[in-house]
Amino acid sequence: MHSQAKAFRNDVLAAEKLARQMDPNALILKLANPARDQPSDWPQATLENFELVMTKMAEVARPQDRVMLLISTHSNPGTLNINIAGKNAAPITARGLSDALAPLAKTPTLVVLSACYSGAFLEPLRAPNRVVLTATDVHKASFKCQYPGEYTFFADALFNQAGAEQLSITQWMGAAQKSIQAQEKRKRLASSAPKMFVGEEAKAWASQPLKSWLQAR
Repeated sequence: MHSQAKAFRNDVLAAEKLARQMDPNALILKLANPARDQPSDWPQATLENFELVMTKMAEVARPQDRVMLLISTHSNPGTLNINIAGKNAAPITARGLSDALAPLAKTPTLVVLSACYSGAFLEPLRAPNRVVLTATDVHKASFKCQYPGEYTFFADALFNQAGAEQLSITQWMGAAQKSIQAQEKRKRLASSAPKMFVGEEAKAWASQPLKSWLQAR
């Protein structure tokens, strides 16, 4: 959602690649505010477009469907920043994201937030049939908020993880946490402390292989 780093759009591409590997028939909706020299072939990641996508998703979701949502951007505590062509736009607040997801309460939903301070969203997003993965805890930045590579470090650790489709969601996140910790130790950076919330109804499917869960019909 932020046009000042190429990593954010690339995160979405990595998530799409993994989803396609697990379920070639998955319906994938992408929004992005591309950085310089990146294509602008997707709808813009504005607050209005995000809310529209979430509304339409809730309208068409069937009982057997599964939802995985990735948001990758810069952030402040309690807000996910939106930047279009170098200019800040209305952000997504914790309350706004919670409200947007509310119609999907009965749909098994996995939310991945690759953003600094994203742990601030854990409490507002708690729901029985939901899993939330965040790049940091409430008070931490992620790798000093520097993304010089192709991906954010958290999304890279998740979506480019070898064999991810065969791991349960809890194992997948655990492996990503270990990878992040190793990188931070090697680079002598403060811990970003990625966090995970698993709702009571989500515990059963969070223990299934990611591919099996996504393909469940």
